[in-house]
Amino acid sequence: MTRNADRPADPAAVTVSLAAEAAVLEGRIGILREAIDEVDAQIHAVCDRIRRLERPMAASGDGESPPGEGSGTGLTSSPAGRP
Repeated sequence: MTRNADRPADPAAVTVSLAAEAAVLEGRIGILREAIDEVDAQIHAVCDRIRRLERPMAASGDGESPPGEGSGTGLTSSPAGRP
């Protein structure tokens, strides 16, 4: 907000301008909070999926699937032992 140095600022106009800017910023804060909540929910969903994938691997003992079977990820080992 710029003003002419020769003319003093009208306090009422400054107040209205600042109130308008505050309203815009509050709207942006709401949008950002919603986006953060969405990302947080996605993080929790991915963590849950990872935990479910880790359970079968931990139960098998050494963490490797028997030959010809996937690891719970839908992938199968190649003949060379690489997924």
